Amino acid sequence: MSQLKILIVEDDPMISASLNDILRVLNHTVIGSAESADEAISICNETIPDLALLDIQISGDIDGVELAELLRDQFDIPFIFTTAYANNETILRARDKGPFGYLVKPYGVKEVNAAIQIAKASFDRLKSAEQKASALSKIVDDSLFLKVDSKLIKVKIEDILYIEAKGDYALFKTKEKGYIVHTTIKHVEQRLSDYNFQKVHRSFVVNIPKIVDIEESNLLIQDKVIPISRANKEALMKRLNLL
Repeated sequence: MSQLKILIVEDDPMISASLNDILRVLNHTVIGSAESADEAISICNETIPDLALLDIQISGDIDGVELAELLRDQFDIPFIFTTAYANNETILRARDKGPFGYLVKPYGVKEVNAAIQIAKASFDRLKSAEQKASALSKIVDDSLFLKVDSKLIKVKIEDILYIEAKGDYALFKTKEKGYIVHTTIKHVEQRLSDYNFQKVHRSFVVNIPKIVDIEESNLLIQDKVIPISRANKEALMKRLNLL
C-alpha cells in the first residue's frame, strides 16, 4: 500500500504517541494528532487526510462518533474507530456512522496495518462505484434524465423539491411524483452543484427556492419536514437571502 496521510484523534497522549510510532513503522505520514473535534476539523482545513483514526471517547462536547459524521460530510474521508469500549451499544452507535473499520484497544502494528488496508480498499471501491454510476444521465435544457428501472425519464430540475437517500437508492421528489433511482446522495450533490441545490443532511439534498420555512434544525418543503445537520447548516444559511 502507498503512503497515506493519516489524522489521529486521541485525547490520551501516551496512546496517541504509540499510534504515531506504529504509523511511522508502517511508513504512513501523520498530518496531525488532535485531542478534540475542534482540533481535528482545524487540521483537516489545512490538509485533508486520506484516512482518520478516531477515538470514540475524546475531549469536548462532540465525541468521536459525532466527529465522524462531520468529517464524512465536510471532507469525504474514510475513518476507523479506535476505542477501549467494545460494548454492544457503542458498537451499534458507531456502526450507524458508516466507519470503514473498528479497532479495539490494545492493538499493535499488525492490527493497525490490517484495519488501514481494509478501510482504504473499501473506500476506494465505494468511490469507484460512485464514479461509474450511470443513474443520472446528461443534463439537457435544464432537465435531468433519471434512470428508473429500464427507462430514462426526463424531469425538469426546477420541479425537483428534494432528494432523499434510501440506502443504495435515492428518492427524487417532485410535486406530483417520486422517482426511485439507483445512485448515491454524494453523486447527486456533485451533479446538481451548479443549480440551486444544497445538501442539508447526510440523507437530504434540497432545492433552495422550494423551502417554505426554516426552524431550528428543520426546514419545510411542501409538507415534508427535513432535518438540517450541524455540519451543513452554515453552508445552507450562506446561500439564503437574509434580511
